[in-house]
Amino acid sequence: MSTFHGRSVLITGGGTGIGKGCAEHFLASGATVTIAGPDIDVLESAAGELRQSSGPGTARTVVCDVTDEDLVQRAVAVAADDVGLDVLVANAGTAWPGPVQLLDKAQWHIAYDVNVVGTALCIKHASRVMRGSGSGAVVAISSVEALRASRFMPAYNVTKAALDTLVACAARELGPLGIRVNGVRPGVVLTEAVRAQLTEKSLAAGLRQTYLGRLGTPADIAGAVAFLSSPDASWVTGQMLNVCGGLSVHDGANYEGLARMVFGDSAIDDVKPSAHGEIP
Repeated sequence: MSTFHGRSVLITGGGTGIGKGCAEHFLASGATVTIAGPDIDVLESAAGELRQSSGPGTARTVVCDVTDEDLVQRAVAVAADDVGLDVLVANAGTAWPGPVQLLDKAQWHIAYDVNVVGTALCIKHASRVMRGSGSGAVVAISSVEALRASRFMPAYNVTKAALDTLVACAARELGPLGIRVNGVRPGVVLTEAVRAQLTEKSLAAGLRQTYLGRLGTPADIAGAVAFLSSPDASWVTGQMLNVCGGLSVHDGANYEGLARMVFGDSAIDDVKPSAHGEIP
């Protein structure tokens, strides 16, 4: 694990799920972590748990709705305090289900304002604090859905694809200032929100498409975020890292029948993997 001792990290959407998992990882490596979100009760509950279990770092909270620029600017100021800001994890996001034929303008705006504009505002204000340090790092949390065409979730897919382009544009602009901007595309991660929103059938479908035979955890994503934030990735910017157990790979045709004709049933049965695991 890379050390972040003495470094300051701001994580939006940090009170639950992937954001909380990232906070736990950074705290364990010695960082001062500020978790931001719209609900102070959720934040304080998460911070209490993190302080008890996550190691030598310091956990702080700040209320922030990423669609409110004044609150974003304040969150950055709180995280930077007297020590500056080294890492922004732009994790706040939302999903609004519904078919193209039914979604209205307001519903499209909810997804766009949080996933794209909110992330852009966070990058805007964080970069102003980071510039000149030579070691600033931004990691935006996207999704493998940015690469896919899902049914009944177009606002999410479209805005996550836009987020990927935002990462590239910001990396190009901020690179000369010594600020790296990258993104992580998680697959199906078993957060509280995923369990609440997806049916067992949907989760099982995601499991079948995940080559490693299990769904993800917040810790899986946190490790990738920490790498992209660390000196180990000092020459990495403008990149999107798929952390999805293989879900992002587009499956080709299945030639098992032909292989059985060539090698025989027993040989194929010997090397064929067993069925994927169960949903935890």
